[in-house]
Amino acid sequence: MKAKLTQQAFTLPLLVVLLLVSFYTLGYAIYLSVYDIDLMSPPPFDFIGLANFIEVLKEPRMWLSLWHTLVYVAGSTVAELVLGSAIALFISRDFVGRKLVRALLLLPMIVTPIVAGLIWRIFYDPNAGLFNWLAGFFGIAPIDWLGNTSTAMASLILADIWQWTPFIILLVSAGLDALPNEPLEAAELDGARGWRLLAFIKLPMMKPIILMALFLRMIDAFKSFDLIYVMTRGGPALATETTNMYAYLTGFQDFRISAAVVIAIINTLLVIAVLSFASKKVMKDE
Repeated sequence: MKAKLTQQAFTLPLLVVLLLVSFYTLGYAIYLSVYDIDLMSPPPFDFIGLANFIEVLKEPRMWLSLWHTLVYVAGSTVAELVLGSAIALFISRDFVGRKLVRALLLLPMIVTPIVAGLIWRIFYDPNAGLFNWLAGFFGIAPIDWLGNTSTAMASLILADIWQWTPFIILLVSAGLDALPNEPLEAAELDGARGWRLLAFIKLPMMKPIILMALFLRMIDAFKSFDLIYVMTRGGPALATETTNMYAYLTGFQDFRISAAVVIAIINTLLVIAVLSFASKKVMKDE
């Protein structure tokens, strides 16, 4: 009992600071959203209530950025989950150099998003990039991957997949290593082998880990900004402008601070809505 109280006493200050910072940030964001704050105009600023929300929601660019956000999140997280789980299953087997392969697969996750964005910009360079070199090898004309509205979003998603698939590999591999041997051995004695063992025994036991990995990646993908900023800055022609990018440009290019905060709040509400829907769907299926 004494040890538990001591532990709580040491944890309490950190918890209080975390709550204060969180509530202050949230409160200040709400304050900014209900005033007409423009860096090009001097204070005092006028209280306008929900007018900023109405104005932002009337802008077609807002809805376009929401759509781009959903495409980016869905495309990257689904691909990362499938690819990462498949690789984790493959490297869970014993083979020569397994530890080295695991270490190499995790390297992209260590790279900061800014550096990753610069690396992939070089890969996508229309004149001297790796992808156009490969395309030329097969007789395909050079493509402006990041400058074409039909390929820019897919190019961003591919870069995100490269960087964050290792995160899924790490979690799923840890889950596979933690599986109890008794159910697996019993299933093998009953004749379960290969894909049957995977589909009916391993995957159901791994479901909590897989869902946790999916939700964590979804949250992080919704917050993605630096990779997009470095690679496209929302272009070309707004083709890769997500809500985070839109909020940044609204605040620091157009100097509409209140509108930028409103966009950020809407993005946060979108994250909560998507995760709530997904978690309820999972609980209903169970």
